[in-house]
Parts: sequence; C-alpha cells; structure tokens
Amino acid sequence: MKKILFINSLKKDYEIIKQITVRDIQLRFRGSRLGRLWSIINPIIMLSIYTFVFSQVFKARWGDVDTIQDDTYMYAMNLFCGLIIFNIFGECMSRAPSLITSNPNFVKKIRFPIHALGHMIAGSTIYQALSSIGILLVFKLIYTTELNLTILSLPVILLSIYLKCLGLIWLISSASVYLKDISQVISASISMLMFLSPVFYPIESLPDKIQWIATLNPIANSIEQARDILLDGSVPAFENICIQSIVLILWCEFGFRVLQKLEKGFGDLL
Repeated sequence: MKKILFINSLKKDYEIIKQITVRDIQLRFRGSRLGRLWSIINPIIMLSIYTFVFSQVFKARWGDVDTIQDDTYMYAMNLFCGLIIFNIFGECMSRAPSLITSNPNFVKKIRFPIHALGHMIAGSTIYQALSSIGILLVFKLIYTTELNLTILSLPVILLSIYLKCLGLIWLISSASVYLKDISQVISASISMLMFLSPVFYPIESLPDKIQWIATLNPIANSIEQARDILLDGSVPAFENICIQSIVLILWCEFGFRVLQKLEKGFGDLL
C-alpha cells in the first residue's frame, strides 16, 4: 500500500479532523458554569501572578525602560506573550503521550485515520490560545494606544507553531504506545523547557557564549517571532519564512511516516 504524504492526508481527512477538533474544544469546558469564559479568566489570572512575582518580588526588568511603571507594563506584555506560545507547546506535549493509548476505540476502527488525533490536539490548543492573544492585544492597545499592522502576519507564525506541534505530537504519541516511560520524561521536560526558553527573559540577556544554544530551541524561535510581530512591530525576513516552511514540512512528513510505521503494532499493544 502506497504511503500518503501528510499534506495529502490532511486534504483527504479534513472533515474528520474538523469534527473531532471542534468536539475537543467543546469538551474542554463542558459542565462548567462559566464555560468558555475560563479561556479568558485563566490567562488573566496567570498574567497577574507571574507579573507580580517576577516584576515586583524578583525585580526583573525587560530591556531599557525609563520608569518603573513602564518596566512593569513592558515586562507583563513580554512575559504574557512568551507564556502563551510556550503553553501551546506544553499542552501539546503533555497530552501527546496518552493520545493513542486513551483512544483504543479509534485505533481499532480500521477506517479511522489515527493521524487526525494529532491535528485535533494541535488545532484545539492553538484555538484556545487565540483568547489569550486577544487579551494581550487589548492590554497593548490600552498601554501604547496603538496596534502594529504586523499582527496581520500572525497566522503565518501560528501555522509554523501548528506544524512544529503536529510533528512532535505524532512522534511522542506513537512512541508512547511502545515505551510507557515517555510520559514521565515529557512531564520533566516541560518544566525544564519553560526555564530554558525565553519566557521570563529576552534571549539578549543570556551570556554571549550560550545565546547560540537558545537559538536552536524551536520553542524559543516561536516565542521570539510572536513577540516581534505582536509587540515590536517587526516580521521575520521572507527568506527565513521560506526556509522555515520547508523544514517544518519535512519535520511533519517525518513524524507522519514514523506514525504510519509504528501504527501497525498499536492494535496488539492496546
């Protein structure tokens, strides 16, 4: 049987992917009195706590500012932006290990495309992040009284994040069926990556000798790109976008093929 490229599989199974993604979004807050309002309340609470701790308790600063008040607002916006992007990766990574093992019914359905589950997590997670991005833009508009036109390029960045997460989900979820310890490794890795990524600090604050290490972190790259277009009013160079797109397509193709290869043994193990 000829293997299908992941782009072709996306076109072929689009309706299934759409249905299970919408269902996953609806299930997040089912039974809650406030419902989807929690997608707004949670980010505001998270922003308030982290901003207070790091800007007031630890006296952290973000770049060169003229006043303490400016420093607090600047730190809050950059911190929140970093948390939004990191939480997309963090949630996708945390849900990936149990994605296949917790859905044995889908695995045993011959006609169900297992790869669609990866799209479900990546899509619903980014959809939830849109609420936080909206809060960030409102906060920026209140503070600076302006929004940059560069926010129109946000879909490009979100697409790159989607592809990064998609390939990662396929690899983690398929390997977790065979190696149960992966879930423990992922749990520890998420905490480690949070502090190794420029969430609470700009990359420029790192010593010159280790800045190159941060540039190899795919999460760091996404965080910096998001800050550029949402807060700083700049967009990545067109050549970089083209190169990144090619790399991410190859990355997803690799994850897709690994999933197809390992999928043959899922039924026996589950």
